[in-house]
Amino acid sequence: MKYIFTLIGFFNFSSAFSQANVSHQNLYWTRYYNQLALNKTWIWHNEIDMRRFLGSNTLHHVIFHSHIHYKINPNFDIALGLTYSQQSPQFPDATNRLVVPEIRPFQEIIQSQSLGKRVILSHRFRLDERFFRKNDGVNLLEGTDFNFRFRYRPQLLINLSKLDNKTPLNLKIADELMVNFGGEILYNHFDQNRVYVGLEKVLHKNLSIEMGYLHWYQQRNSGKEFFDRNILRLTVLHRMKLKND
Repeated sequence: MKYIFTLIGFFNFSSAFSQANVSHQNLYWTRYYNQLALNKTWIWHNEIDMRRFLGSNTLHHVIFHSHIHYKINPNFDIALGLTYSQQSPQFPDATNRLVVPEIRPFQEIIQSQSLGKRVILSHRFRLDERFFRKNDGVNLLEGTDFNFRFRYRPQLLINLSKLDNKTPLNLKIADELMVNFGGEILYNHFDQNRVYVGLEKVLHKNLSIEMGYLHWYQQRNSGKEFFDRNILRLTVLHRMKLKND
């Protein structure tokens, strides 16, 4: 139980900013996540994530992730990746529809451990190097802005089915804290906090469907304004092997 309280503690940390100017929004995300096992130690991950505002169905963000993982042992792997994203306006009724691209190399470490037969606790540590296209809020300009971002995400995976079930139902509880540093960061060293609860149903050994709720609390560039977002997320997870064992 202490791990659950740790997750709640991170959530309370982000809520401490709630006395500031906060914009409340509702969104939905749809994601396709492919994992291609090249062999027993190398796995290539690719994700496409479409993010839209509820109600207006206005596009908010499109993200593509590609990362290669090397499994050092069953409980520890490292990864290198690259993200490309297109950030649309932060408000669905914005009259200026400027889309700002970002290129983001990243590195991560994932460590996991079993807490009994049904529970797995994992820790993900990620470092982003973020390159944003310069802009004046109306037009894209030449050059890029840059900053680092450190991310830490503890996650619990709880098997809710019988242990011998080949298509289990899994509960996921996660919390991710993101902190900016370097570059032109002046105010928003705290970037955001994401708390997630979801259910993953394994339909086949190669295919899963996951539906969850994500609470996203994010600081804006001014340092005095925040976004408080409620998000429904649907994920299709597709696992593949380059060749059968």
